[in-house]
Amino acid sequence: MKQKAFQGITYFLLFIAATFFHPAASNADIEQHIIETATGFYYVVQKGDTLWDLSEKFSDSPWLWPDLWQHNPDIPNPHLIYPGQRIRIYAKTWEDIKDLPVDVALAEPERFFRYAPINGVGFIRETQAENFGSIIKVKEDKRLISTGDRIFINPAGNAGQLIEGGVYAIYRTSGPVNDPITNEYIGIQHTIAGFAEVVQVEDAFAVAAIIESYRDIREGDVIMPFEPRSDQLRLRDPVPGLRGRLIKAEDGRALIGEHMVAFMDKGSNDRVETGQLYTLYYQETAAVGRKGLDRMLLTEETMGEMLVLHTEATTSTVLITNSLDKIPDGTAFKANE
Repeated sequence: MKQKAFQGITYFLLFIAATFFHPAASNADIEQHIIETATGFYYVVQKGDTLWDLSEKFSDSPWLWPDLWQHNPDIPNPHLIYPGQRIRIYAKTWEDIKDLPVDVALAEPERFFRYAPINGVGFIRETQAENFGSIIKVKEDKRLISTGDRIFINPAGNAGQLIEGGVYAIYRTSGPVNDPITNEYIGIQHTIAGFAEVVQVEDAFAVAAIIESYRDIREGDVIMPFEPRSDQLRLRDPVPGLRGRLIKAEDGRALIGEHMVAFMDKGSNDRVETGQLYTLYYQETAAVGRKGLDRMLLTEETMGEMLVLHTEATTSTVLITNSLDKIPDGTAFKANE
């Protein structure tokens, strides 16, 4: 794919990382703590282990620790793992590397884009996400909520649905969202306000502590199970020939600018994946014919570029990585050529 580099993107060459960090433990030491089960390989955490170090052992790069965490959803906090825990290993790459002939040409390193606030980006879904409960009170009636503050949750249905130690995303909905050109229904916008860990479950309510907040958290906000996303997005080729349009900016602004988050009208059903890049463009028309009643499409003019951060079935959340001008709702996009 012929693609010019665009401003604002940092590429990570993963093979360089190993040069700057301490050597991984020997294969023999690693094998002593590996357990093979019917569902795959598991590593038993030892004293002093971190996901950063384990990622270097099992993937030959500490930068891939978010992927290791993503394959272990039972770990609510990636910075807290304990001796005796079992961590599922999604790839035993060290076994393949140790026997690799020295004259075999290595593949070109994969390229990554890091987006730190990835867990805070919202999405548009055709129907509302499952509601596990709503915030009924903030401890001490604080107006500005920060990490560690306590909230009280009214569970949806049975209180047993919430689990002590479970991490939940706090969100609110708005909409309906319609197509800016056709006015057809697209879905419901979900805005992520933050994340909280349930620390106590009673018969009629639960208490949770705020882990992270991206926006103001309010009474009436609802919760759903937290599904961590990797902030290291592997850059991929776009879907060949795919075209569509921007729906709107996440924050509702009429004009979308560089580094802003927005939504587009194609999703996983269209084979859209995170890390794909698409070109934003506009195309003017000119009157033709004897009376000027017919219109002719003119040359497509590039307006910017966007990167897919998250996908739903029929929509995706994107980051505007480069823009030549402010971009209105309904702007067309196409696969990069």
